[in-house]
Parts: sequence; structure tokens; C-alpha cells
Amino acid sequence: MKERVISAFMVMGIIGSIVILSLFFPVCIDLFVSLVCAAAVFEFCKAVKTLKILPISFPSIAFSFVYPMLAGFGVSYIMCYVYMIIMLSVIVFCHKKISFKDFAYTFSMTLIITVSLNSIVLLKQVDESHSTMFLVMSMATPWLGDAGAYFVGVLTGKHKLCPNISPKKTIEGAVGGVIICIITSCTALFLFEWIIYSDLKINYLNAAIVSFVGALLSIIGDLSFSVIKRSYAVKDYGDLIPGHGGILDRFDSVIFFAPFLYIISGYLPIVIK
Repeated sequence: MKERVISAFMVMGIIGSIVILSLFFPVCIDLFVSLVCAAAVFEFCKAVKTLKILPISFPSIAFSFVYPMLAGFGVSYIMCYVYMIIMLSVIVFCHKKISFKDFAYTFSMTLIITVSLNSIVLLKQVDESHSTMFLVMSMATPWLGDAGAYFVGVLTGKHKLCPNISPKKTIEGAVGGVIICIITSCTALFLFEWIIYSDLKINYLNAAIVSFVGALLSIIGDLSFSVIKRSYAVKDYGDLIPGHGGILDRFDSVIFFAPFLYIISGYLPIVIK
């Protein structure tokens, strides 16, 4: 528990530094997402044992790093196409050494991880003047839901949520996580409205709805990536964050929530204009 809490504060410090920098240099968001994508794909390849198969792991990691930084220039389709051609060419010329299963797992999950997390960058287009707030919300909402579920589960959890996938998750923890997520997300938005952005006006009803759905999506995201870990008999995707695992262990829920936040912003705007 102590190690988990210390690591959480360290991560918050790093994210806080990026948030402050992004207020003055919005490009920091693009670079941050690129690094997270590359690290997540690296960890996934390592978990499914394709990292040492360089003809498919190297292009995947490279694509995941470059995509978030260049997608905003209108070349996202071109990059996806080039990546597809490279990977399919590899499977043609190296079919005797590389199995289609290894290719399919690496190719599909690289696209899922990278394109989904790139939604954080796309959120700048929704409201560029308040892009830092969307950066925080895209990560804080699922993380707050996860943290709330963990602590409530530890204190009151009795009924297992999905014992075959994640034995420690409980129904009580999930419910508590959703409630805590809504409260803390709206509180964070209140701070942005009254302290950071003088021109910001928040629609708290929409924010609560988005936070509610976001908390549910974070649970599904966490469980889905846990299924992959169990399939390959690994406890965590990495050990970069003591007590939490790797980058992918932290961002599995963000992979589900960030695209939702980007899409729903056009229908349930959080910022009142």
C-alpha cells in the first residue's frame, strides 16, 4: 500500500509538471502522448513475447511514437497506411519465421493503443484554449475511478466483480469508484473554472454524466487488458511504476475513456460557450 501511494504521488508530480508546461507549450501534450504510446506498445510486445521479433516490434513502436506528433498535420491516414504496408510486407517476406498470430496481436493492439491514446491530442481541437483541462480530465477521470474502486474495495469489498479475470476487484469497489470519480472529477473541473481559467464556464450536469460513463469504461478497459495478461501469465505489463506496474497498466483505462471523451464532447459539451 505504501509503495503504491508513493508511486501515485510521483506520477501526479510528473503529470502536474506536464500540465503546467502545456499551459505555455501545448506541443508538450503531443510529445507526452507519443512517449506514453511508445512505452505502452513496448510493454505489450514484451508481454506477448514479440519484442525480440524486431521486424514487427520495431515498426510498431516507431509508429506509436510518431503518430501522435504528426496526426494533427492531416497525415494520420497516410501513417496508418504506411504502417500497414510495412507490417504486411514483413509477414510476406518473413512468413517462415514470424507467425500470423504474433503479427496479428502486435499489429492490432498497436493500432488500438496508439489511435485511442491519440484522442488526448485530438481533444485540443475541441477547445484549444482549454486543452490542459481536457488533458487532465482524459487521464484523471479513469484514474480516479480506479483509485476509488481500489480503496473502497479494500475497506468494504465482499462480492467479487470478475474473479476469473481480476480476483481483487469487487462490486462494492466498482460502485464506490464510480461515485468517487464523479465527485472528484467535478471538483477538479471546479478548480479549473475558478483558479486556472478565468473565462471558463463548466456544465456540471454534462461533466457528471461523462464522469459516470468514464468510470464504467475504465473498469471495462482495466478488465480487458487483464484478460490479455492472464492469457500470457504475466502479472503486470511492466515495473516502471512500483506498486502499479507499467505504463500500460496505468493507461489501459485511458485507452477506453479518451476516445469516448473526444466523441461525447460534440454531443454533451462540458464547457459552456
